[in-house]
Amino acid sequence: MKAELGEGPSSGDSAFASTGPALEVRNLVKSYGAVPGVWDVNLTVRRGTLHGFLGPNGSGKTTTIKCIMGLLHSTSGEIKVFGEQLRGDAVELRHMVGYLPELPSFPKYLKGREVLSTYGRIRGIPDARLEGESRGLLNKVGLEKAAEKPVGNYSKGIQTRLGLAVALLGGPDLLILDEPTEGLDPVGVVDVRKMLKDLVSQGRTVLMSSHQLPEVQQTCSVVTVVKEGRTITQGSVEDLARRLHGGIVYKAEFDSLAPGLMDELKTVDGVSEVTSVEEDVVAVLMSKDYDLRPLLARLAVQHGSLLLSCEREETSLEELFISLVKETC
Repeated sequence: MKAELGEGPSSGDSAFASTGPALEVRNLVKSYGAVPGVWDVNLTVRRGTLHGFLGPNGSGKTTTIKCIMGLLHSTSGEIKVFGEQLRGDAVELRHMVGYLPELPSFPKYLKGREVLSTYGRIRGIPDARLEGESRGLLNKVGLEKAAEKPVGNYSKGIQTRLGLAVALLGGPDLLILDEPTEGLDPVGVVDVRKMLKDLVSQGRTVLMSSHQLPEVQQTCSVVTVVKEGRTITQGSVEDLARRLHGGIVYKAEFDSLAPGLMDELKTVDGVSEVTSVEEDVVAVLMSKDYDLRPLLARLAVQHGSLLLSCEREETSLEELFISLVKETC
């Protein structure tokens, strides 16, 4: 499997494997003259995670990524990869990072296979290994049939697939992907999702910027949200939802809501609030994280009722994102 995804040193073999998160960005500032593009971005990406990087258009995501990749010089702040300061001369460190830009563009006259060969040589991959690795990557991203066609004939989605293959060259420990599902059809999106999960299961780390919030929720374990050039929050979707709502919410339906049931429920350890949603349906806000359903079932029987259903309310990343962005307006 690893050969298919790009051969190279695993995280365990890396000279930088013993210290620090995969990526740290501290107090990053990037100004264009008097105009701030990014003025306080903080980001910590733990090793072996798939980390979502979110924000409205113009929030500074792409500028931050370009600073990390050295395509822009930051005005101030600190960037570390695997615990080491990322400087212009850190060649070995940069080879540990694969990058997919938001709009990958390659010379139109080159064939897909030639693009991988060219970029592979730039990354210093030996010719003896490059041909087999390129073939495996083209197959992995579904471009085996397009490998001998000029890039100028590629659709936007196929160029994105090719860009992903280029990012995987050399088996980088850290992948930084700017809109990796842009232009892909539903089948392509599913393919990329599986590929990224496979990479993380192998110990690789992925930072993914995307506008596709449902896709991020399906793939990422942690998200960082930026707005107007600064970080506004970071954490798991579940933790952020808990902070937003002040806890965990259960929605319970009874066959009849006995008079004393709600009063007793309010006295249960960990219950912060009980609210009637509609007839015989209540919302229970929990400050502690445990399964409330067995207790609700017992209380219902004690009060001559039955628990018909009880579900833990899941906040969608889209709802959470909109709430967080509005909260900081």
